[in-house]
Amino acid sequence: MRDDPPVARGSVRAPFCAYGCADMNSPRLEDPALRPIFQPADGPVRAFVVAGACGNVGFGKLGQFARLLAPYGIPVVGLDPSDAVKEVPDRLAKALGKRFSPEEVEAILSHVTVVQGSVDDLPADLPVGFVFEAIPERLDIKHGFYRAIRQRDPEAYIFSATSGFPSTTLFADLPGNERCGVMHPFFPHLTNKLFEVPTKGAVTGPEELSTVRRMLARLGMHVIEVRDVPAFAADRIFCGMMLEAVRIHADLGLTPAQVDDACKKLLGTSPFFVHNLIPGANYLSAHCMELLRGEVDSNLYAIPDVWKPYIEDPHKQWPYEKGEKCPPDAFGTVRTRMLGMLFALTAYMIEHDVAALDAINFLAENALAFRAGPPALVESMGFEEARGIVRRFLEMQGIERGQEVAPLAAFSEDRGGWGSIYVARSVHDGIGLLSLKKTTINDLVLAELDAHRRALESDDTVEAMVLAPDGTYAREFGHGADLGAFVPVLGNAEAALDLIQRWKAKILPLRSGKPVVAALVGRVLGGSLELALSCHARIAARGTRLAFPETTVGVIPGLGGCHHAHRFCNEDAYAHIDHMLLTGHGVMVEVTADWGGLVSEIVDVRDLPKASMDLARRLARDPNARPAFREGPTDHRVDRDVPTRNEAGTPLDADLRDLLVETIEACNRTTWAEASAIEERNAAKSLAAPAAAVGVKAMLRGKPPQFPRPLP
Repeated sequence: MRDDPPVARGSVRAPFCAYGCADMNSPRLEDPALRPIFQPADGPVRAFVVAGACGNVGFGKLGQFARLLAPYGIPVVGLDPSDAVKEVPDRLAKALGKRFSPEEVEAILSHVTVVQGSVDDLPADLPVGFVFEAIPERLDIKHGFYRAIRQRDPEAYIFSATSGFPSTTLFADLPGNERCGVMHPFFPHLTNKLFEVPTKGAVTGPEELSTVRRMLARLGMHVIEVRDVPAFAADRIFCGMMLEAVRIHADLGLTPAQVDDACKKLLGTSPFFVHNLIPGANYLSAHCMELLRGEVDSNLYAIPDVWKPYIEDPHKQWPYEKGEKCPPDAFGTVRTRMLGMLFALTAYMIEHDVAALDAINFLAENALAFRAGPPALVESMGFEEARGIVRRFLEMQGIERGQEVAPLAAFSEDRGGWGSIYVARSVHDGIGLLSLKKTTINDLVLAELDAHRRALESDDTVEAMVLAPDGTYAREFGHGADLGAFVPVLGNAEAALDLIQRWKAKILPLRSGKPVVAALVGRVLGGSLELALSCHARIAARGTRLAFPETTVGVIPGLGGCHHAHRFCNEDAYAHIDHMLLTGHGVMVEVTADWGGLVSEIVDVRDLPKASMDLARRLARDPNARPAFREGPTDHRVDRDVPTRNEAGTPLDADLRDLLVETIEACNRTTWAEASAIEERNAAKSLAAPAAAVGVKAMLRGKPPQFPRPLP
């Protein structure tokens, strides 16, 4: 052991003494989700070690886990043989300082120590509970490291960040490999909470996997299960997209920026730009394709010569001029080739059970920033069109063994998962559960929701239904409309009205049959709150936040938000509801407890599943238990004396406020049926106005809008 390993700012080896020494003063780690790993028996708290702390992945995850574990007093160690590890504390302070106060950064770093060297250089008095390995993708190095850790800490959990090697290749011969596995993370590493974890065919033991899942869930992480095969689901999509982008660049003579422009329009993401951001990404993407060629020796995975210099030099970047557009006459070819490649990869993964259909889609959208994942694109356009695209692509490119690399039988209704990419249904003791897997609303989400609702409606064993996030892909009820769905209708009132009426046709039937209870948790914003208000009743977990942020986006609610909340509540609450609508300011659900029927019950989050089922059953058996809903008119006048800025301090639009006030008053002064038509017309009008074009586009860029007529 080194006499004086480098330590992070604010740490003077105190964490090692306080948490690593087996003495009578060792604190007890009370959290049941963390204790099995970090203090399985009375004694010292064990450390979380990140091996490869100087690399992109290791550095990012060191900062992320340090932040998440600091409140529990768990020491975190960054281990790396490079001399650059001495700079890691300052790099962490700078990175964390962008999001946290100096005091918070200091508190986080007080539990971090960096060690230059190998396993033998870890402090002797520091037991290790969990190792996150992000060292080079060489098996000889990895295997030696695992043996050293296992010899030093026989009970330690060891998980690799590898993007290509299955757990059987990494850990098959290691003692205690049931406590080993893979946690494949995604960029940006400091903030992304997604991990692909191979479970099907992996060496990880079921009890041990459950323990790791509980730890990650406690820290707010998402685990997406995949098969233990070379190259996991998200990388197959991401790397395959890059391979085809490079080939399009070489074959069609388009610049990288022109190819990215087409991909941005098609998918919402930019392969060349992203690869330029991440040193070594070209090598990793090419390596992934080589692994796939090991499964099926096809030229679908062939690496073109133009890519090789970028693979060999991790710092070489593609020439890139922002703003270059894909020529219109080339876009059709790019579309066929890019979608053909992605659909072929998707079909193979479905056929070989690399990952579930909804998991593939979730990873594409949430890890890779696709506007819609390949499965959602297939389902939206229909199987026949999707199969046609793949066939044209295979023929156009002369792909060998096409039926093996693109088994198009996967695109058929008899394969499990289609129709449930975003919404699933199940029945529990007579209560139907509609499970949301996406936190935003679009056409496909609502189409699936409506299809599953109708299936439960026709099931004689079902008394009532609960609408809730599924807890795996969605942990909050919802963040509102998918803003990308608004872009095609901006400035076009007729098209906007068609969109609103199409969505309402799927949402309003929630109130037409068996009682439906919305189980609210996390954030419930905009269109998602309107979705909840279309149900017969709502129940919420404590700490749930409700808001109508549409005014910040430059639009007004069009799915019932301008009058449904009023119709469920007593008149004393109207001013509070108007304040939410006019300003975009949110409220905690506890504030609404005495408003009337907006929320029927507020419970602890752990009790929400059972309580929502119980409430649905009561509504089915006692119609009088349903919250009152005012069908008729009332004389309501909106108080305009409210803030002119949203919660972020952005000035709101004056014309939009006038339209919103007019809509709230008109909707509440008439019957429910007439109000619905008024609201949808005015919402369409707002989408056609200049404020919407400014607000929607600004929000999609992650910037505050600057409205044409800001309120003073």
